[in-house]
Amino acid sequence: MELIQMDVMDMSELSKRSEGKIYSLAISISNVEERVTEMYNTVTDTSWLKPLDIIDELTYSSRSKPTIDKVVNEILNNVQSELSEEFGEYMVSDTALSALKEYLRHLRLPLAELIKEKISGNPGFDFHSEASEAVITFGEAKYSGVSNAHGRALRQINEFILAKKDIQELSDLRRFVSEAAIQNASKGIKSYCAAFSIVSDNPLKIMRNALDSVHLKYLLQFEAIFLIGVKVNA
Repeated sequence: MELIQMDVMDMSELSKRSEGKIYSLAISISNVEERVTEMYNTVTDTSWLKPLDIIDELTYSSRSKPTIDKVVNEILNNVQSELSEEFGEYMVSDTALSALKEYLRHLRLPLAELIKEKISGNPGFDFHSEASEAVITFGEAKYSGVSNAHGRALRQINEFILAKKDIQELSDLRRFVSEAAIQNASKGIKSYCAAFSIVSDNPLKIMRNALDSVHLKYLLQFEAIFLIGVKVNA
């Protein structure tokens, strides 16, 4: 995973009434096998369970095991030269979380499917993190091997906000973030991350296109927007 470029801009450049920031990160992946190994190590690392009390540890251990098994056995162990959409979305989610942690010092939370009740495919945000300002970031990942996926990711975020998917997730998230972050989220103080694959040979142009997306406008009322484009150079 290599950072191609990171830009930060004030939302006020797009909307005079907005006060937050937009972070744009373009990431390059040149070695998919190495990325698979990193993802394997991350998804099988259950150290996130240790700080929980005994009941929560048992609950989330039982919830996460079927999904961990599925991700490892059906997805990571079967990566082909032609990447599947299912693997691609896991890769984009994991890469986004790694980028938020490494470049913006976010607290990385377990992938959403590890703490939800349903095995894989559960509708809702794909990943979460907490910024140092005690603000939760709700992230959505989209992957396509034939088209740039920024529009789909941003559109899905808007649909999830309308359906209050972020609010529905707070009862689980409160076990993994600070109480201040939960209180902020309950007051509407939160951020969103659109993570997406890039197939274009000009990834920086796609990042600029994401800033011009009609689906970005509604998100300008929140604390921050993170746009993370992932270009696979296989």
